[in-house]
Amino acid sequence: MGWTSFRLNEPIKVWFVRQWEGNGKYKVLDCALVRRMTLYGAIKNNETGDVFCAVYLIRWTRDYDNFCYKDLSEHSGPYEDNCPERIFKLLTPLNNGNDPLGYARAWRERVEKYYITSKLLKGDFLLKTKIPIHFTDGSDYEYFKKVGKNIFAGEMINNDFKIRVRVSLSLRHYDFDIL
Repeated sequence: MGWTSFRLNEPIKVWFVRQWEGNGKYKVLDCALVRRMTLYGAIKNNETGDVFCAVYLIRWTRDYDNFCYKDLSEHSGPYEDNCPERIFKLLTPLNNGNDPLGYARAWRERVEKYYITSKLLKGDFLLKTKIPIHFTDGSDYEYFKKVGKNIFAGEMINNDFKIRVRVSLSLRHYDFDIL
């Protein structure tokens, strides 16, 4: 369950397809490298016809062994949830037969939540989190405003947002209401 490292001398997608299609049991329908850190692939089992998502965690180094990966599948319930929609749409529906432990269904629910939240958080907005977010300086904020690429924490005074500090956080990990 560790990482595998080696020198990669070809495009990562070419290597990925060769890994899966080498024995003839699988067909890679599509794959995508997201932020150079996660590789997602829609993999078809040629015997059953089922399509599942392979999730590879990727790390790059400057050493001779420049490429490191950890291979997972949606059935292990990976933490990563930014799977491209075009790959997600290729996956076979799940049930108790092909996902007896429910890990893949939980992962797919997180991916769908990621899509919804990502669409909500495009452009400028003002939002209120369900519970205040605690920061390392001891402050707590529940109102946030995004302007361009910056997110500001602040407070509402007489129905007007007052900026207190610029923050760096991923709001998609919190429950919130857009105001």
